[in-house]
Amino acid sequence: MGSLAGKSPANTYKSLLKVADETNGVSGTLSTVEDGEGTSSSLSVSQGQIMIYPNSDTIRTLRVRNASGTDLLVVDTSNSVVKVGTSQVSATTQLLNFAGYRIVSGSTSQHMFVPCGGNGFNASIAEINGGTGTDPSTSLDKTTQTDETVNMLFNVPYNMTIDAVKVFASTDQDTDCTLNYHLMSYDMVADGTTNDGNLSNGTVLADGQATSVDRNVLKSTDLTIQSSSVTSGKVIACFVENETNTDDINIQVQVKYHIA
Repeated sequence: MGSLAGKSPANTYKSLLKVADETNGVSGTLSTVEDGEGTSSSLSVSQGQIMIYPNSDTIRTLRVRNASGTDLLVVDTSNSVVKVGTSQVSATTQLLNFAGYRIVSGSTSQHMFVPCGGNGFNASIAEINGGTGTDPSTSLDKTTQTDETVNMLFNVPYNMTIDAVKVFASTDQDTDCTLNYHLMSYDMVADGTTNDGNLSNGTVLADGQATSVDRNVLKSTDLTIQSSSVTSGKVIACFVENETNTDDINIQVQVKYHIA
């Protein structure tokens, strides 16, 4: 790094920093920090505030590093996210869990709801079919089972982005099974009528498949994200399908997301 010692201000003024308000200097009002020839930086200061306002968005508008040079805090204005820690995850990262114990379908190739939250060991939780197509049904009116879907749904309180979905699963028999997984979002009626709780506009957020699943293994599967953005007011549901038989399924699903 160079030194200004012995150098004339006429030759070094471009490297000097000043605030844009050359009359009042640093005051109670934010003033942009400029170099000696008036080129604006992304930094503004006042007696009580500091603001970073880039001329163009970048993935590292602001960075804080430790002494070894590892990023600990990064403000990414291109993607509107703040990343923290040595792992650089979003500061608003959360985990959403679905889990079910001995889920059994009435026949093969039924998309069965996986209970939301908890550990899934409540034997009184109903087993609810979400359709028999390639994907779960995009509209669901469970009629007499509408009340039982309360335990299956996550109500989205903020706009969120799905970052990853991991599934652990096994069955209760020795027969190898193929399991299909879906994470879905839906619109839910909430207009104060008898239609409250009906689901529509289903969208596949993530999906995947595990083969050779039986009671002797615990299969780990990373799902493929198909649609990462979920707006507030929607609900999220998780489904498992046994396309081989009706053996009981034990399953745990971890959804990593961040508030957008």
